[in-house]
Amino acid sequence: MIKVFLSIIAFLMSLFAAGQVIENSKLSIENKVDILFKDIKDTDPGVSVGIIKGNKFIVQKNYGLANLEYQIPITNSTVFHTASVSKQFTAFAILLLEADGKLSLEDDIRKYIPELHQFEKKITLRQLANHTSGIRDQHNLARMAGWNSDDIITNRQVLELIYKQKNLNFAPNEQFMYSNSGYTLLAEVVARVSKKSFADFTKERIFIPLKMNQTQFTDKVGLLIKNKAYSYYKENNNFIKNIFQNASVGATNLSTSLYDLSKWAINFTTYSVGSKKIFEKMQQLGKLNNGNSYDYGLGLFINNYKGIPKIEHSGLDASYQAYIGWFPKQNMSIIFLSNNGELNGGRIINKLTGICLDSFVKQKKKVSKKLTKKNTYIKVDLNNFKKQVGFYWNYKDRFTRELRINNGHLNYVGGDGKLTKLNAVNKNEYEFSTKEYTAVKIDKTKMNVILDDGYTLKFEKYIPANYNEKSIKEFTGTYYSEELNTTYTFYSKENRLIANHQRTGDFKLKAIKNAFFIGNKGSFRDITFTRNKNYQITGFKVSSSRAKNIIFRKLNSI
Repeated sequence: MIKVFLSIIAFLMSLFAAGQVIENSKLSIENKVDILFKDIKDTDPGVSVGIIKGNKFIVQKNYGLANLEYQIPITNSTVFHTASVSKQFTAFAILLLEADGKLSLEDDIRKYIPELHQFEKKITLRQLANHTSGIRDQHNLARMAGWNSDDIITNRQVLELIYKQKNLNFAPNEQFMYSNSGYTLLAEVVARVSKKSFADFTKERIFIPLKMNQTQFTDKVGLLIKNKAYSYYKENNNFIKNIFQNASVGATNLSTSLYDLSKWAINFTTYSVGSKKIFEKMQQLGKLNNGNSYDYGLGLFINNYKGIPKIEHSGLDASYQAYIGWFPKQNMSIIFLSNNGELNGGRIINKLTGICLDSFVKQKKKVSKKLTKKNTYIKVDLNNFKKQVGFYWNYKDRFTRELRINNGHLNYVGGDGKLTKLNAVNKNEYEFSTKEYTAVKIDKTKMNVILDDGYTLKFEKYIPANYNEKSIKEFTGTYYSEELNTTYTFYSKENRLIANHQRTGDFKLKAIKNAFFIGNKGSFRDITFTRNKNYQITGFKVSSSRAKNIIFRKLNSI
């Protein structure tokens, strides 16, 4: 028993040491990387990772298999699908054509693609490249239209879906909202201006000159790619191949290897292809109409790691994960490529960045910026509470909260149903009676909940829906969207509205307030039914995270 006990203690200590040893500054960067990926088995899908200093690898490591069926290991020459890492190459191609005098970033997109709907205000190539065009995201649209993730999808299908859109998420340059559609359109511009396929143009102008011989845009389903890694996810402790058959280019579909992508990373400072001016343009932050900037240039996110300037882009498709990041002051780059959907890519990239850069971080004394309680309260008339009680809806995060009177005091009802007494700073502002700071501010039908770090949750007052078996049926029927060229049928079951698509099947809708429902399917999130002057249902508008207010009209009732 003593031996067993000691072995357990030794095992627990080894786990603790493994978690701490990566922080040990005496270890080499390569050893720290090995520890980070120590749990990847030789029989699992894995990772190809590189760290470049100047123009040389200081770490080149591969873990796991590129192909589970034939037990083919990952090497520096294994080719991965890189998803949205592709976007920087599309932006670069546009800038090469601008340098050739063939186009301008300020050109109207319809100058090159007249098939796109004529919106009220023009959309420029720059706005497409920095995600401020307002054009709805193609992936959100495709899911709403009933496309499945393993469908065969061509570039032409995606473009036609974009051309069908008659409305925008917002007016051009009013907001920043990531949209893959912009980059599919930019790739089409490259093809039309150069009179070559996008894949051929990028190969001739970027990949061949940089001797990136294993790199290409995959614009045909089934295109043969040598040394290709397949992606996998886990189900019931078994790895399953994650099929990806989307051949749309520009926003995605760059195939490359660690060795090839390192050449692109080095080109970022040597300008063997392109010019310093082009790379400076790619890193220039955009500005909205109101003058505010955001952390995106042209095909690249521009931000920092603990104060150290960082230029980066990541990507995720099927179970592929990819990342490339530059740290100009350190003349260092990180590349991460994976075919293992079970890995937390974001967390791994953050740890890789720490391994490379924490020694450069200037330690600053932590200053608490947390908000503190006023602790000076007044007595408020009960009638004031009665005006404020009720339910409040958070549209951004899609959840409800309630204010309720209990024992003569206004209380905040949390998601778990727990009541927290509110102390009045004034008749419209309160603080939680708990030790930690949380404030509640009410302005008529609006409620803001401010946390101790200043983060604000915004709510709007509403009357909860209360449909019965009979009243819920007014929403049933068949609905059609011209912009998606697809039909949904709504039916009721046990006082619940159910949506059905012939390809994606059934999913439940939850009634929140009058004629407003939320869905539990990713791109079918918020549904608002519309009525005519006779109060009859005529259709609905549905929104997802990156595609807003898609119109469906009612065809018939059931």
